[in-house]
Amino acid sequence: MGELSFEQMFERLNIAIHQFAKRQMTWFRKMERNGFQIHWVDANDSIEDRLSKIKELLQG
Repeated sequence: MGELSFEQMFERLNIAIHQFAKRQMTWFRKMERNGFQIHWVDANDSIEDRLSKIKELLQG
């Protein structure tokens, strides 16, 4: 395999990241179907809100 231009590398990396994210979501959906409860944290929330929710979940 030869050298890639920055643009080629960037495009291939974006494709690989997208493929990996799809595999992760498939894996998580399978876990949920098998009865595991997954607590999703909204990435659009502020960091303080996310940390607060995580702390709540950990304290039970």
